[in-house]
Amino acid sequence: MTWSIRSATIFLTSWLFACPSALAGETHNGFGTVTATGPRTAHYYNEVGDLRSTTSIAGGSAMQKFGGRGSSCSFIASVPGVTFDKQPYVAGQTVSSTRWVFSEDIQVPSFESPGPSVNVIVGAGSLGTAKRLFSVSCDRSVNFLQLLWISAYDPFFDPRPVARDVVNNLQLVPPTIFQNPVVDVWGGLITRYPTWLGVTPAAWQPQRSPARYLRGWTIYLYTQPRTLEFDVNFIPNPEKPSPAFRGTVQCVANGTAGSFAADVNSFSAMPALPEQTEPGVNGACTWTPPGPGTVTVQARVTNTVTLWVSGYTEPMPDYTWLGPPVTFRVGELSAVNTNA
Repeated sequence: MTWSIRSATIFLTSWLFACPSALAGETHNGFGTVTATGPRTAHYYNEVGDLRSTTSIAGGSAMQKFGGRGSSCSFIASVPGVTFDKQPYVAGQTVSSTRWVFSEDIQVPSFESPGPSVNVIVGAGSLGTAKRLFSVSCDRSVNFLQLLWISAYDPFFDPRPVARDVVNNLQLVPPTIFQNPVVDVWGGLITRYPTWLGVTPAAWQPQRSPARYLRGWTIYLYTQPRTLEFDVNFIPNPEKPSPAFRGTVQCVANGTAGSFAADVNSFSAMPALPEQTEPGVNGACTWTPPGPGTVTVQARVTNTVTLWVSGYTEPMPDYTWLGPPVTFRVGELSAVNTNA
């Protein structure tokens, strides 16, 4: 077969057009792979639907472990382009990059937070079932590889550390000691006259923390009073000795709150009390001084805590809130009321 110069030219030209990467040696990177670098990057929705971007991804996150720690991703270019670190490539060329890109596909669903007075928190389900959907791309967001569901527990946006911080800084309505009317009349408590232990009604209410936000999540804590008890410390007057008392008086136990009611003055509402009883604990919420002296009372409310994260919920450990201690003088009924 005889080859002409014209035939050779046509063959070479045809071969060059069939293999566009053969031109890369002149203007791109030859026939080899373009090797690009860049940090792993996450694009996510914040709580108001705006997209944010960060390279600050926790080491334990699925976005750091995906594909293998320190690994590169790769793709075959369908069109010419430029890598994140400004290297050009042509269609058909392989690009390898250390820059994995994770882009959130769907904004976190918007669930209206219930008000603080709601007793039962109804949401979208357990926080442990919550997931957020991300697209995984190589080098740039346009170079799609696959979809990736990421758990709400992922270190990238796990709301539980924020919730623990909120618990540590909770400022609930303090359980202030209800002052028995006898104090107003006689200037203190009366020996062998029963004392009703209660708190001001505002302290026995469901409460909600201020909102906190984390990478798309809206976070609240809900507290619900569960138990009420009182620490009582009676110190007798040494000139008129009587038994000392230091102990806890139970008032509302777990699961019994429904049998107690509040009035405008106290929770629980003060019932009619007998004029005299035996000293010590006389039943729920009731303590009787054994003799003259002073007594310090401090209320303790234990709350159940529910973490609410954009509609998803999770129970948290109980939270105990102490009220300010209050000290009363205890005297005989015949004592003169110096405050009158």
